[in-house]
Amino acid sequence: MKKWFLLWMVLLAPMAWAAPIDSLQFDNQNDEDRFKRLIEEIRCVKCQNTNIAGSNADLARDHRMKVYQMMKQDKTDWEIRQWFVARYGDFVLYRPQVDSRTWLLWGLPLLLVPVGGYLLLVQLRRQRKAADSSSNNEVASVEAPLSEEEEKKLSEVLK
Repeated sequence: MKKWFLLWMVLLAPMAWAAPIDSLQFDNQNDEDRFKRLIEEIRCVKCQNTNIAGSNADLARDHRMKVYQMMKQDKTDWEIRQWFVARYGDFVLYRPQVDSRTWLLWGLPLLLVPVGGYLLLVQLRRQRKAADSSSNNEVASVEAPLSEEEEKKLSEVLK
C-alpha cells in the first residue's frame, strides 16, 4: 500500500508544480477587491469567451500581472481599462463605455423591445381576425340549407 501511495505521489507531484498560481500581495483588502473587479471586467483576448480572472492562458496571466503593476503605479481604474482598450479595442471590455462609437450597442436593445412588442401585437390581431372570419364562414356554411340540386346529389351518394 505504501508503494502505491508513493508511486501516486511521484506521478502527481509534477502536476502541482505545473499549475499556475498568482501569488500577489496587496496592501489592503480594498486593493484586492479592486484587482478582482478589474480582472473580471477584462476579456481574455486569447480565449474570448472568459475574463482574465478565469483564464489559464499565458496571455491572461500576463494581463493580470499588468493590472497588478498598474495598480502599484497608482493608476486609476479608468486608466487601466483605457490601456487595454488602446491595445485591443472596446472588445476587451465586457461592459464597453457608452460613447459615440458604442451608443448603438447600448441603445438598440432598448429600441428593439418596443418594436418587437408592437409587431407581436399586430401579428396576434391578424391571427384573431383570420380565426374569427374562418369561424364565421364555417357557421354560415353549416346553417345554409342545401339547394334542390345538392339534395339530389347527396341522396345519390348516400344510396
